[in-house]
Amino acid sequence: MLAAPNAAAANDDNTWTLLAALPQPQDRALFALAADPNDSRALLVGTSSGEIYRSTDRGASWRLAKSGLGRGVVALAFNPFKPGAVLAGTRGTGIWRSGDGGATWQAQAGTESRTARAFSFTKSMSLAGTDQGVLVSRDTGGWTSSGLPQVTVSSVAAPAVNEPSRLIAGGDGSRGNEALPLFTSADGGQTWVPAASAVAGSSVVAMLVAGPLPPSQSVRPLLMGTNTGLFLSGDNGAGWQQLTGGGTLPATDFNSASFLPNRPDRFYVGSDGGASELGGLWSTTDSGAHFNSLKAPIPSVTALATSNEDVPVLYVATFRGRDHAVMLWSYRDAGGQPRPPVAVPTTSPGSGVSASTTPPRPARFWLLPLLTGPEAPYLALGVLALLVLTVAVVTYFRRARRL
Repeated sequence: MLAAPNAAAANDDNTWTLLAALPQPQDRALFALAADPNDSRALLVGTSSGEIYRSTDRGASWRLAKSGLGRGVVALAFNPFKPGAVLAGTRGTGIWRSGDGGATWQAQAGTESRTARAFSFTKSMSLAGTDQGVLVSRDTGGWTSSGLPQVTVSSVAAPAVNEPSRLIAGGDGSRGNEALPLFTSADGGQTWVPAASAVAGSSVVAMLVAGPLPPSQSVRPLLMGTNTGLFLSGDNGAGWQQLTGGGTLPATDFNSASFLPNRPDRFYVGSDGGASELGGLWSTTDSGAHFNSLKAPIPSVTALATSNEDVPVLYVATFRGRDHAVMLWSYRDAGGQPRPPVAVPTTSPGSGVSASTTPPRPARFWLLPLLTGPEAPYLALGVLALLVLTVAVVTYFRRARRL
């Protein structure tokens, strides 16, 4: 259990604060991060090595809650309709559920060997996007298939949470021939149809998030992140308005988003930048007409969660590619100008490895591609020819010395 470097500044408005490093050093990006909507101090983080860590003090310290979860934890989500209920999606070991805010975990029947990457909830069921379509659960027990087995589902959302529930699912791979793997259901997942309108230029859906219900309306706003940008829908996904470009947001992939409760016009979006400097974190208070950069300390934002408070606290995971530094941050958004942290570590927190020092790579790393690649036979012939020539030269000089 480690103390946060800037614990005293954890509640400073509009200021980035570095949270405690996880007990186990990390060198791969974090994609699973969740804030408990019923406890503003409780957070969960899932790692690429298969652990779930829990904090009850806003990230000032962390305790291991579960380990050994497949090839990594890639999704965490609290059920807003069932206090204390939270789901974890893993690579290869299916879905795990906690009923006590993440303190203890149980494997979910019917999900074994699946990869689950996204969750959404209605008042009567839970949904999961997996590598073999959509799964649904109507209780705390088993899960059943809801369709789209040909799609690698990376995102799910519920624009309408009352029966009959309206659902939308998107993928980043499909064995079908649709231009964009995006599908809607008007009957709670019993049947699915391709989304009527295509989003020009997009071929992958990375993120879907439904916001709160606007006053005097029956449709929740929908955000969709694709490989070409960010889009907004106000008609259950029938039509989409592009929010990127035009000097507002960069035309890059967006992998995370979060609405404020009871504020359908106010939300946050994050991007890892596709391993470029185009990533970051932005906010809007007018449904995406204008965006403000919150100036994330590290541009590559890999996960985002928001506390359920009048003045929200944002929790962000970042990844620095040059040294694989993984960092967790908080930012209390009171609407003012963003202020940077006291300092951005030049070393990966908890690892002891300098960001500016790259260990020398042993020779075997650059020789291995040559010895195993298609040019290997020609390389062997060249080495043999050089060896024959060397033997001939040595023999010539030895004879010359004897003369």
